[in-house]
This record gives sequence, structure tokens and C-alpha cells, in this order.
Amino acid sequence: MRITRFLRNRAVTVHEMIATAFKRTAGRVQDRHILAIQDTTDARTNDDNTGIALHPMIAVDASDGALLGLVHAEFLRRPGGRPNRRTLPYEAKESARWLRATRQAAGLQQAGAASVTVVADRECDIYEDLAGRPQGIDLLIRASHDRLLADGRRLFATADTLPEAGQITVDLPAAPGRKARTATLSLRFTTVEIARPADRKRHAELAALPHTVSL
Repeated sequence: MRITRFLRNRAVTVHEMIATAFKRTAGRVQDRHILAIQDTTDARTNDDNTGIALHPMIAVDASDGALLGLVHAEFLRRPGGRPNRRTLPYEAKESARWLRATRQAAGLQQAGAASVTVVADRECDIYEDLAGRPQGIDLLIRASHDRLLADGRRLFATADTLPEAGQITVDLPAAPGRKARTATLSLRFTTVEIARPADRKRHAELAALPHTVSL
């Protein structure tokens, strides 16, 4: 009953609840390597795919997997239809949620974290996000685009030529249409210069971004 009265109090807002949660999380990150993990999930979806989605970011200790708390969260309203996203500035697009969460993660570094790595799925592979990440924040993103590099090569082909630094096995649980199995992943790494996309329809918007981004 108490929590019901609390949530019904008009003085209590979602923004204040998220801000308070972030402050508590920031108090737990001192000298830790933090994984700031973000993703989007449907909170309420109607038959026509309209509804509300939730985009949270949580902080996890990279060394022991301890959950430290909430970093950021947004509720996204999806009214349906097909808006012309190309006419909207990037900050007004739904995809900008990834960058807003990444910027919030920088507050963990200011709170004393030894390092912060933002972890996100392939939907976060957006040039604006790569170019706009705060200084000192590392990104671990599942690549969606075989991006052009500054030297003319392509990202995926370049990754295939790198020496293998190690391997890791991951147990994948069963899922609809997929049996449980163990996957072996090869680890390779290097520094690359990602070239700015040449998108004529977004030329004016992209022109304000740097020609290359080092990752």
C-alpha cells in the first residue's frame, strides 16, 4: 500500500526516480571497471506494434559481475505510422537514446570509476554515437555495418586479417528455433579510423561531424 501511495503522489516523477537511482549507483563505482549495458525492451505493445518501450542502462562490475544499479532509463512512446525520420535532426530521433545513455555513463567516470565501457547491441552502431561518445568512455558494440575505413579498407575484412589474440567459449541456452549449444569466439583487436558515411540524403547533418572517428 505504501508503494502505491508513493507512485500516485503527483510530486513523484519518473525523472526524479531515475536521477535518484543514478546517484546511488554512482556511489558504488569507486575504483571499479564498470560495464554500462544498455538495450531496449517493449514495456507494453499493442497488436499494431504501437505502445511503450523502455530503454535502460545498468552498471555491472566487470570483474565479478555484480549489479551496481541503474545508470539511465527512458520510456519511448511508439504511436505507429511511418514518420519521415530523415527530416528530423538526430537528437529528435528515437535512435538518439543510445547516445543519451552513453553520455550519462560518463557521470560514472566522474564519480570515481576506474574505467567505463558502454556495451550495446547492433542498433547502437550509428556514426553519430561513435563520434559523440564522451572522452574516456570505451565502446563495445556489436557491429551492424561493414564500415569504410579512412585508408579505404572495410571493417569486416580488416578484422578477418588480424591475428587471433585468444578464444572464449560461451554457453548459449536453448531458444525458440535454436538448440542449446556452446559457441567458440575468436578475439582480435586493433585501432581503426572509421570514415564518415557518404549519405547524400543526410549530407547536411553528417557534415557537422568529424571526417573520421578513431576506435
